[in-house]
Amino acid sequence: MESGRDISQRFIETCLLPVLRRELPGAIDRLAVAIVGIGSDVTGMDDEISRDHHWSPRANVMLAPREAGELLPRVAAALETAMPETFDGFPVHIDNTIMTGLCCCSIDRFFEYYLGTSALPKKNADWVALTEVDLGHVTSGLVVFDGPGELTARREYLAYYPDAVWRKRIADWCMYITGRDAPYNLHRTVKRGDTTTARLYRAAYCKQVMELCFALNRRYSTYTKWLNRSYRTLPRFAPDIAAMIDGIMESDDLAQNVRRMIEVNYALGDAIAELGLASPPLRKEFDDALTVLTLYDTAAEIYSTIPADLVRPSFNRTEMWERLVRDALFAPEDCHNKGRSGPLAEHLARAE
Repeated sequence: MESGRDISQRFIETCLLPVLRRELPGAIDRLAVAIVGIGSDVTGMDDEISRDHHWSPRANVMLAPREAGELLPRVAAALETAMPETFDGFPVHIDNTIMTGLCCCSIDRFFEYYLGTSALPKKNADWVALTEVDLGHVTSGLVVFDGPGELTARREYLAYYPDAVWRKRIADWCMYITGRDAPYNLHRTVKRGDTTTARLYRAAYCKQVMELCFALNRRYSTYTKWLNRSYRTLPRFAPDIAAMIDGIMESDDLAQNVRRMIEVNYALGDAIAELGLASPPLRKEFDDALTVLTLYDTAAEIYSTIPADLVRPSFNRTEMWERLVRDALFAPEDCHNKGRSGPLAEHLARAE
C-alpha cells in the first residue's frame, strides 16, 4: 500500500506546485511546501485504518511572516478556487484549522500552533519547556519545496536537543524506569496483591523504555499510538530491547516481570555506557526491598555532567493535542465538522 506521504509528495509535485506557479506567477520562490504536522501520514505510517476519516493528500503551504500580509490571501484564494476536487481518486480537503489536508499559513503561525511559540529555543530551559512529541510533529515529515529556505533552517535548528539537554533527557528517564514507575513500585504493588496498579506500572515502564530508546538514538519519540511500531525501527539498541519488552508485556507473572525489568535496565545501562555517558552498571543480587536501584547511579553520573540549573526542571510532557482536538471539534471544514455545532467562534458567541 502506498503511504500517504508518498501520495502527498506526488500531489505536491504534479498538481499543487504547477497550480501555484500558474496562479501566482513570480511568487513561487517565496513559498515553502511541506508534509508536516500531526497525522500518521506525515511519518509514512498510515494504513487503511488511518483513511476512514479526516484523510486526504496533504500539503502545508507556508511563507515568511513578512510576506503574510500581501501574499497569504493570494495563496489562500488559489487553493480555494484553482485546486481539483480529487487527486488519484482521493478527495482534496482544504483545512486551515488544524493544518491537515491542504492548508496555508505563515511559518510563524505553524510553529506557534504546534509548539505554543514561534520563537526558537535559545537556552536549555527553553528546550525543556517544549514537549518532545510536539517537536517531532514540526521536524518529521518532508519539505518538498522551500524557496526562501526559512522553514528548512528552522527544522534543522530544532532537529534534536542540544547535548546537555539530551543528557538530562536520558538521566531523567533512567530515574523514571528504575524507581518511580518500575520495577521498584511494580514490585511493591505485586507484594500487596494490587494487580491492577501493578499492570499500570508495567505499561508505564514499557512506554518509557521505548521513549528512552529514541533518546539513545538522538531522535524524538512519537506519541503513544505509534510508539511501539516506530521504536522497533531504530538502528541502535532497540532491536534487542524490543524482544525483552515483548516478554514482559506478554507474561502474566508480574513478580517475574520485576526481574525481567531489572535485566532490561542493565541492558539499557550498558547501552548508555557504550555511548560514553556513564560507567557500566554494576550487577547485584536481587534485593527484595529493592533498596538498590539499578540505574540511579547511572542517572547521578549523567546529572553530574550537565549544568546545575538543568538538573531540577522537569521536561514539559503536555502535548498541544488538547488544543488541536478542541479546534477540530468546531472546525468549519466538512471533513472535521460532521454532526458538530459549527465553528468555535459561533459556538462561543451562542454560549455567551
